[in-house]
Amino acid sequence: MASENIESIRARVARKEANAARKIRRNVAKGVTDLPGSKFDPRTDKDVTKMRTRDLQAYERRLDSFTSRSTQFEAGSRGAPLPRQKWQAYKQSENAVRDAFNAALDPLRNIPLPGPGDETIGIRQDKVRTKHPTAANIGYVPPERKPFNVKDVDALDKLTKSNRKRMTKRWKGDEYKRAQNELMQMVSVFEDDALNKSVVGMTKGQFDVLWNMTGFADKMSITYHHYQKKYTPKQQMPQELIDTELAQAKELITWVKQLDL
Repeated sequence: MASENIESIRARVARKEANAARKIRRNVAKGVTDLPGSKFDPRTDKDVTKMRTRDLQAYERRLDSFTSRSTQFEAGSRGAPLPRQKWQAYKQSENAVRDAFNAALDPLRNIPLPGPGDETIGIRQDKVRTKHPTAANIGYVPPERKPFNVKDVDALDKLTKSNRKRMTKRWKGDEYKRAQNELMQMVSVFEDDALNKSVVGMTKGQFDVLWNMTGFADKMSITYHHYQKKYTPKQQMPQELIDTELAQAKELITWVKQLDL
């Protein structure tokens, strides 16, 4: 079979190059304004009429890949191109973390918290997450991001990687150890033997509830920074309030150790 004439290859590649240009213009019109000239733009600065057969064939493959229906983009922050497949992979990772958290929370929702009122773990989670979605002691749930919330594809890849990492047993084990060490560091400054003994012997389930689903971590942090004198004079709280925070933290330890978790 005779090989294809190079001029016909050049003509076909030129048509495909024009198709790619039209697809880029359509994306720009939809808000993907940084697509032209980006690493996703397959077009070359070289003159097609002077390219060799091998180079033309390689260029044609890039153009075909770009103009394929499977290659689509979402508009990231300031028009950054986000490949739709990568965006969908991110959303899957985001939903996986959220679903795993909710699956862990659901059996605990109706457990009443100590103190006045009828607040439960579920009520507190919903209330705090609504007012303070990035609070440290409510368990991590990724925000429901939209494409325009993401700077670029590199940032998108990092977010996806982070979510996937959070789903691994190794990460969960490391996070558990980190939180335990943080607690022991805070407890050590109080020189309170009863408190030191009380934080020992919790199951992982009890510790997770105490650390991520109550106000315990905040109360300990406030008292720890007070005793470490890390607050400025204007930030200092009255000693009476510090004593109350610490007493409530101790009450939460006693409470959680009674739960069958």
